[in-house]
Amino acid sequence: MDIKQVIKEKCSGLDKVMEGYALVGDADIDEMVLHPIKAGGKRIRPALTILACEAVGGSADAAMPAAASVELLHTFTLVHDDIMDKDDERRGKPTVHSLWGDDMGILIGDALYSAAFAALADLRRRGIDDTRSMDAIETLIEANDKVHQGQIKDMLFEGKDQVSEDEYLDMIAKKTGALIEASVKIGCIAGGGSPDQIKGFKTYGINCGLAFQIKDDILDLIADQQDLGKPVGSDIKSGKKTIMVLHALGSGSGEPMERLKRALGKESATDEEVSDAIRALDEMGSIGYAQDMLTKLIDGAKSSLDIVEDNEAKSHLLAVADYILMRKR
Repeated sequence: MDIKQVIKEKCSGLDKVMEGYALVGDADIDEMVLHPIKAGGKRIRPALTILACEAVGGSADAAMPAAASVELLHTFTLVHDDIMDKDDERRGKPTVHSLWGDDMGILIGDALYSAAFAALADLRRRGIDDTRSMDAIETLIEANDKVHQGQIKDMLFEGKDQVSEDEYLDMIAKKTGALIEASVKIGCIAGGGSPDQIKGFKTYGINCGLAFQIKDDILDLIADQQDLGKPVGSDIKSGKKTIMVLHALGSGSGEPMERLKRALGKESATDEEVSDAIRALDEMGSIGYAQDMLTKLIDGAKSSLDIVEDNEAKSHLLAVADYILMRKR
C-alpha cells in the first residue's frame, strides 16, 4: 500500500476548501493568505481526520471542513514558527515573513487561525449535529492551547541545564502530538463515533504524535542528508534536548560522553565532532533506546484501533502508523 498516494487522494480538493475559508476578497490580503497554503505539505493531519471519520462510518464530505480546519491551524503555527526561528524558507519556498515582514507574518498567521475555527464551525452545514460540532470545536480549542504550551516549554528548555524525560515527553505531546490527536478525534466525532471509539482514536493520536516527533529526532542523527533536507546532526549543534540526549546524559559516561559534550550545543562544532557525537549516542545505547520507544508507541497506536471494525479506512490508519515508524524524511 502506498500510503502517500492514499493521503494525496483523501486530500484531493482540500486546498480549495481551505482557501474558501481563508480568502477575504481583498487581492492584497488574499495573496499573502494563500502563499503558505499553496506551499503544500505532507497533509497527514487532514488525511487522518478524513480516515477517522470514514473508519467509524462517516463520509469524507462531512469531514472536509474539519480536515481543512486542522490543516489551517497547523499552517498558522508554521507561519509563526518561521518568524520565531527566523527561517527564510519552508518547503522550498520563501516564508511569509521573509516576503512581507514579521509584523505582516503575525497578522497572516492570525488570519489562518481565524479561518481554522470558521471551517470547523461549518460542520453543521454538512449534517453534523450541534452537540458533535461543539465537541469538535472544544477539541480544537484544547489542542490549540496545548500546542502553545508545548512551544513555550520547548523555548524554556533551551535555558534549562536539566530536563527530565517526563518533561520532554510532555512537551512533545503538546507541541507535536496535540494536533495529531485532535485530527483523529475530530474525525471520529464528525463520523458519529461512540465514546469508546473516540477514546481509542485519542490514544492512537497521542501515540502517533509522540512517535512522529521522536522519529524526527532520530532522523536528525541517522538520515541521509539529501532525504532530511538539512544538515544531519543539526539538533546536536543547537543543543536540543531530545529523548536520546536526555537518555545519554542520564545514563552515559566515560569517553563517549566526553565526545557528545564536545559537540552538544556548540554551533561551531565541526562535521567530525558532530559525527563523533552521533556515534557516541549510538555506543551509549541512546539511539536504540529511542527506537525501542518509537516501536512501542506505534504498536500501542495500532492496537488502540481494535475498537473499530475492520474496513478500508482502518487499514489506511494502520498504514499511516507504519509510515511514521518507517519514514526516511
